[in-house]
Amino acid sequence: MRTFPLHAVLSWGALLSLGVYAARLGFLPQAWVVVGLGLYALLVLWGVRFGWRHVLLALGLVAYWFPPAAFLVPLLFALFFGRGLSEKEQGALYGWALVWPALALLLIWHVFPTFYAFYLSLFERVNFLRPAAFSGLENYRILLQDPLFWRALGNTFWYVVFTVPVGLLLATVVAILLNTQVAFLGLYRTLYFLPYITALTAAAAVWRWIYHPEFGFLNWLLRTPGLDWLNTPKGVFALLLEPLGVQVQGFWAGPSLAFVAIMVMSVWHFLGYQVVILLAGLQAIPKEYYEAAELDGASFWQKHRLITWPLLSPTTFFLFTLGLIGAFQVFTQVYVLTPTGGVLQDTLTLAFYLYNKGFRDSDFSYASAIAMVTFLLILGLTLIQRRILERRVNYEI
Repeated sequence: MRTFPLHAVLSWGALLSLGVYAARLGFLPQAWVVVGLGLYALLVLWGVRFGWRHVLLALGLVAYWFPPAAFLVPLLFALFFGRGLSEKEQGALYGWALVWPALALLLIWHVFPTFYAFYLSLFERVNFLRPAAFSGLENYRILLQDPLFWRALGNTFWYVVFTVPVGLLLATVVAILLNTQVAFLGLYRTLYFLPYITALTAAAAVWRWIYHPEFGFLNWLLRTPGLDWLNTPKGVFALLLEPLGVQVQGFWAGPSLAFVAIMVMSVWHFLGYQVVILLAGLQAIPKEYYEAAELDGASFWQKHRLITWPLLSPTTFFLFTLGLIGAFQVFTQVYVLTPTGGVLQDTLTLAFYLYNKGFRDSDFSYASAIAMVTFLLILGLTLIQRRILERRVNYEI
């Protein structure tokens, strides 16, 4: 027997509540709220076919004045009259009721701003002080011809290529060492995790002192007084090949020494987080596999190559995916260590360029266009990565 889908009314009521708040803040036209209320009323009318008590759901229409009503009325209706629902229907209803608070936060902080950013990117120089003219995809056309955008994209590319694989490899080695029975194991694990729980801005400020050309710890340690790590725009490949008489320029000169210094700081800061996740993955591997391998005469490297690496692949795939997404959004440490984007913009990243256009130049439409292109790049690379690498992931232990 067909029953009324009360969970659908509940979900539409939740969306309607969010829509009314968005309209009050000016992010949504009032007409959309009227359309939403009309659809809610149609659902209520449909419910009347299943019993006159469903008329009570019409109280949710007061959401125009009291937005939570559209969500609370179906929920209260279920509490009073839900005993007649089947177990499956009650599961669907209360399941959605529990999911919607978290889902609403996700919509408010991530999904709706994405659509709003795309909307802003279609206008000419939005600064919220004067009306902006509609310009279509003009910001995207300008962006593709903007040399600073390509500079920022190239720098971000080098950041991803250096920090994600290097950080993951280093964390795997450290996690394997910490997974052995050595003295003071808890102390070592705490020491590796401390940088991650330190505020990134504070950590970057300390590293700025470490890289200081006159009073920095690194120059004292390497006996290189005066070397300005954060203001050397020359690429590291060019610096390494220069003694051999090889001259490389542009993109092929590699990331600048300043940017490499930032990458080293970033790998150090996020190492502890990756180590903790990898340790959890290592401890989930049954010890019987290693005992059987030892009986067969497997060496240390053979055990880790044939047992640890394949069975750790779900964890490394997870960290690789998160690392790629996070690396494309690098900003804080770059801003603290090189507030102007470095010499000749050698440390300018996509997120840093977006910040400059939005909050320094007050051009939120162009900044939104940068954000949308960055989003599409991350989405595309994540899908490609999932398509290619997930085939090699072993989920069976």
